[in-house]
Amino acid sequence: MTKDEGIEPDKIMQEVLTAWRLLFTNNHAEEIGRLNGLEERVFGLEVEHSLICLNETLRSEFHTRPDWTLDLGNIVLNEQPAIQGNDSRLVIRVVNFSKNHHFSLDELRMRHRSTMLTFDVIISPLGGPLGWIKKAIYECNDCGYRSEIRQRLARERDAPKMCFSCIELFAAKNKGALPPFPPRDIKLMVEDCYYEDIEYLNLRQISIDDAGNLTNLGDEKYIGVVNDEYVGELNNLSSG
Repeated sequence: MTKDEGIEPDKIMQEVLTAWRLLFTNNHAEEIGRLNGLEERVFGLEVEHSLICLNETLRSEFHTRPDWTLDLGNIVLNEQPAIQGNDSRLVIRVVNFSKNHHFSLDELRMRHRSTMLTFDVIISPLGGPLGWIKKAIYECNDCGYRSEIRQRLARERDAPKMCFSCIELFAAKNKGALPPFPPRDIKLMVEDCYYEDIEYLNLRQISIDDAGNLTNLGDEKYIGVVNDEYVGELNNLSSG
């Protein structure tokens, strides 16, 4: 999120980046320092939900745009001087959500889409680990312009319909005229795409009383997905 990357942070983005830096400095500096030399490919840093709620900027943005806010936090986290040179990638894992974020699976509606919620469930494997392209990189064979497109899981891959850079270049050389044919000679840069490991799981709703006892096991099964360091963990726990 710097000028060198071609993106100038706007005011709210700068505020969120600053808020994350303060949160890590004040609450996780020692823990982050111990991660130097970490050999794990992906490491989840657990951040208390209550800490996010203490900061007005993070509280507002996290609860309205959680993915965007976490993406910025992950950028700040991986720029920490203490872990420079590590091959590992650090990701924020928000834990211990407040009670108003706790739902049952049958309460979910479309309005809850892109909302951070917690559930009491029993999980079981649905299949093995998979890989998918989370961010696709495309390059125009004519002008060399590159574009990045975030993909959606279990959806058809999004790709540029045409190269707008070629159109702009053509128009600049031809007094604003458009090219006779849309420039579509664009290729997927397979080696440069960002890939993510995922695993699908079966979920069954459960009810637990105040003493921690199981009081009800739902009949209906739902499908969930985990990523990064959680992939394969269910099998590891079973075998352990």
